[in-house]
Amino acid sequence: MEVVALSAPPVQVRLANGAESGLANIVYQYLEQDLAEFERKRRQAFRLHGRIAMTASDHETSVTIEFSGTDVVIWDGEQAPLDASIVGPYRSLVRLLQGESHPLLEHLRGRLRVRSSLRRPFFPFHVHSLMKLPPAEGAVHRGRQYALAAAAAAAVLGAGVAVAYLTT
Repeated sequence: MEVVALSAPPVQVRLANGAESGLANIVYQYLEQDLAEFERKRRQAFRLHGRIAMTASDHETSVTIEFSGTDVVIWDGEQAPLDASIVGPYRSLVRLLQGESHPLLEHLRGRLRVRSSLRRPFFPFHVHSLMKLPPAEGAVHRGRQYALAAAAAAAVLGAGVAVAYLTT
């Protein structure tokens, strides 16, 4: 009997209700590109169900990311009910999105506050697993990560600060 591998179903990423913050755009661009490129990540996203809020405490901006199988929706601000939240400086959130840091380690170091509901205690780690780049892929996509960081920094911090952000 021949075993046929089924391809992952498509997962649509979209911005909801006019979300236009820099943080919403960086999350959108990152997820849209990764889910289009990596079948393994589409399978992971298809299995995720829940909402996570990410808040840049130093810029008072938040986004909520909702995973519902075939859709990923990104809002500006926190949209209840939440299954998890991550709060920290903008730079730490970008490092997390780029897969350069781990939510538990950053929480233990005091750089991020990670909270999850009792109903889904491991949801932040499942989201992190979806978003992080595997080591081999990370080397290939480092340029894309810097481009996304620059776009987000420019949108949130202003173009002059974005240059300083990337050179530090």
